[in-house]
Amino acid sequence: MNRATERRRASDAHNLKHTSTPRGSAFFWLGLGIVVFSFLATLLATAPLTLLRVPATAMPAGVSLTPIAGTFWHGQWLLSAPQITPLRVTTQWQPRALLWLQPTWQVRIQGVGVEARARVAVARQQISLAELHAQLSTTSPLIKLLTAWPLGGTLQVQGDAQLNRVPTGWALAAANGSALWQNAQITTTAPLPLGDIHAVARLDNAQLSLTLTPQAGATAPLSGKLTITSRWPITAAPAIRGRLKPTAQASPALIEQLKLLGQPDATGAIVIAGVLPGRY
Repeated sequence: MNRATERRRASDAHNLKHTSTPRGSAFFWLGLGIVVFSFLATLLATAPLTLLRVPATAMPAGVSLTPIAGTFWHGQWLLSAPQITPLRVTTQWQPRALLWLQPTWQVRIQGVGVEARARVAVARQQISLAELHAQLSTTSPLIKLLTAWPLGGTLQVQGDAQLNRVPTGWALAAANGSALWQNAQITTTAPLPLGDIHAVARLDNAQLSLTLTPQAGATAPLSGKLTITSRWPITAAPAIRGRLKPTAQASPALIEQLKLLGQPDATGAIVIAGVLPGRY
């Protein structure tokens, strides 16, 4: 073996020594990164939901949301509020949310007189509810929290809403929805059957509007339309305008109550213009 060959081999060994070390180091850090990422992903996927805590400031006053089982991806919660039986909440992570980089869950709420589902997207300063569908019994404790009027029937609700973060937690900023109040009934001095009533609500720029339209039918006791408007949040009696006309199926008690709201016009419809009584 001549000297030139020996020098070439020595040079190749030297170069291999100095080039293999950085390459080996890169493979080491890549492998370590994969291991750490896999560990964190596994931890996030399997960590109990009970490790999470929802701050009291993130919920309305007196309302709490407590994790009871499951994981970040699929969990079960209890929603508690004064004077109602806790509601069971199920959350299911939506993988397609990765397309618009916003954490999104399919949420289902079940309880006494309540069945609801919606797609909930959470951002730093905003919570959006889309594809809301709910069925509520007006005799449920949840409805009784919203109004002191004794009501009857069931509500089929759909719509969407947006909540914005405020210093005290979250506030409803915008909403669009509709509802069908089936077998509607309200009790004053006596139960007053109202038939089926369709409602359309809109909240935009702190202005709330609600339109109530009795549905036509062979047994419908009312026809006409009412519109209720107010600033939001409601701190004073909302304005109420419209006309309601009793049909041949209206009970004498309902006709007497309508006369307390306004005077009949030439067609027999009661013209209503004033404010909605209640506690505000």
